[in-house]
Parts: sequence; structure tokens; C-alpha cells
Amino acid sequence: MRTISLRSRPGHEHPYCAAACNICGCTSSRTVIHFPTFEGRGSVYSNVSVIQCKGCGIRRRSPEIVDDYEEEYHAPYADQGKAIHSHTLRHFADLMTEMFKDFRSDQERFLDVGCSTGRVLQLARTMGFLVTGLDYSKWAANYCQDLGFETRHGSLLGQWSDGEQFDVVHSSHTIEHVPDPVAYLMEMHRLLAKGGNLMLAFPNYASIPRLYWQSKWPIWCLDSHLWQFTLQQMVGLCQQIGFQIVSTEALHGWKLRSKVLQVTFDVGQRFKLGCGAQIIAKKI
Repeated sequence: MRTISLRSRPGHEHPYCAAACNICGCTSSRTVIHFPTFEGRGSVYSNVSVIQCKGCGIRRRSPEIVDDYEEEYHAPYADQGKAIHSHTLRHFADLMTEMFKDFRSDQERFLDVGCSTGRVLQLARTMGFLVTGLDYSKWAANYCQDLGFETRHGSLLGQWSDGEQFDVVHSSHTIEHVPDPVAYLMEMHRLLAKGGNLMLAFPNYASIPRLYWQSKWPIWCLDSHLWQFTLQQMVGLCQQIGFQIVSTEALHGWKLRSKVLQVTFDVGQRFKLGCGAQIIAKKI
């Protein structure tokens, strides 16, 4: 697997800049897809592109965008109540399979990075974890605190001075939003105890649904997504940072009228070509 010269260093987070790749620092890129207009969450954006870095091959949004991720962003998740997505349940099944022999109820420390409205915190607490939440949004952090969860707000970097604070770090569909994903992965690695597990979920660019829908792929979300990773690229980044990959999946979750298309998507999922990538990785 390709080794990337990583730009980030532990403890330092680069602000997002479309002109330079925060993964490897390369300033050369090519346009993968261009949207004359892109609509997201009721707003219309003009001339939005996904560009691919010629250094590391990872794709990112151009131009820059800033989202405060406050109430407008999280309220729809609050409206969904406590419902847990089936992909999340599958991810926890993979985790508990890995932890089965050594799981210690009420002792395993669990951090949810990007905790939003606290549904994963509730699930993890029900399963016997000691849970802590973190979200960039002050609104989301307050929401989870009101539910009774210990929660911090802001960037992951700078929250805990000491390492090895947690036995599990969970981050679902957050890494594609942050300005410096490598800095986040390095910090997750630092915060995990030796033998601890990272649960990482994100959209998979290398998916059959994206190839089928092209510009109409519902997962572009360019009103908030800065990065477009493939499962293979994220596996490579995790390994470079020092994680050992335990399991990977890429699920699609679509129910389609066309039987041929449904079979195509289902077969693609078996080959890890679904939209929803999920990784369990261990700190060794």
C-alpha cells in the first residue's frame, strides 16, 4: 500500500486550505468533478469542485468552506430521537467481537469524537462503557450534557494533556469534516491506551453507488464535507500512524426498485465497495 509523506505532526492542526493538501502538503491537483451549483441544507453554493491531490491522491473540496455545526446542523438528528443506524450496530458488533475476551463492564473508557446528539453515547453506555463525548459544536456539547453525558466541545486537539485516556475512540462520519484529518488520527492514537481500539466510519469514495449516481450521489454533502477518502486510503493513513487494522467494511444500505441494481450494489458491498466505510483499528 502506498506510503504518503504526511504533513501533520503530533499536537499540531493545520487550518483547511483548498490550495494545499493538509494530508501531504502538495499544492498540485486536478479537478475530479465540478458543480456549477450545489445545494445543501437549504443553501446554494456556486462553483464547487472536488479536486484530487497529485501527491497523495486524496480528494478534497475547493474552495474552502466554514461550518459552525451549531443547532441548524444537529437539529435534524435530534428529531430522529434515539434510533441507531444499522451500520452503527454492525460497527459495534465488529468492536465487541474484537473485545469479547477482555471486555470489562463499567471499566472500558469510551470517547465519541463528533458525538452530535448523543445516540452513540447512549448505546455505548447501555453496553457497559464509561462514556465521554466531544463535539466541535457548542450546541451539540450542551445537548449531550443535558442528557447527562460528560461532554467537551471544540477541536479534539488540546482537550487532554495526558495520553492513553481511553480504551475505545469512536468517530463516525466526522473525519471528512475536520480541517486536518491526519492530526485527528494522530491525536486519537495518542489518546488510546495500548491495545485500545479505534472505530472509524466515513463515506467511501470508491463505491459502486458513487460510480452509478455520479454527480447525483447523495453522499457528496459538499456543504460540509471537506474530504473524500477511499477505504484503502484511510487504511493506509491509519497504518502509517501506528494502528493495526482489525477489520474493514464498506456497506451501502440502499433499498432499490431495480433488482439488477440492488444485486449490483449488494455484490459491491461484499467487495467493500459500498458508501459507508467502517474500520476497527488497534493501537499496538
